[in-house]
Amino acid sequence: MSRHRDQATRQSLVEFALVLPVFLLLVMGVVDGGRAIFAFNQVAQATRDVARVASVTCFQTTTRCSTASGTPIGTAIAEQRVGSQATTVWTVQCIKADSGLVASVCSIGDTVRVNATQSFKLLYGPVQAFFGPVGVGSTSEQQIIQ
Repeated sequence: MSRHRDQATRQSLVEFALVLPVFLLLVMGVVDGGRAIFAFNQVAQATRDVARVASVTCFQTTTRCSTASGTPIGTAIAEQRVGSQATTVWTVQCIKADSGLVASVCSIGDTVRVNATQSFKLLYGPVQAFFGPVGVGSTSEQQIIQ
């Protein structure tokens, strides 16, 4: 009876050793997938917030749609960095209403386009080695109405 029990125990250990890596890969994939969805939602909300500020201030500033520190848009971007998972690259453009082209001077009726992209590393090493850093981004547009 003892010999049968030892053989069953060894068989269970072998099965566990075969299943454990697959199970861990699945669990870490779910965790990293959740982080990617969270990062996308965070970037999307940040672009909406910055676009809201830009739509009010782009045509008022000396350097149109400036993202420089100290400007209203720069301040809004700095506020969005709090709690961010990775460094975010921002672009703010003014799109002319009549032609759809990017303009250096904004006026009422034009559209402000805010784009943010972010890249973060996955937690699980083998998945990180296979996929590399994951990029998420979002674009938000607001019309200048004031």
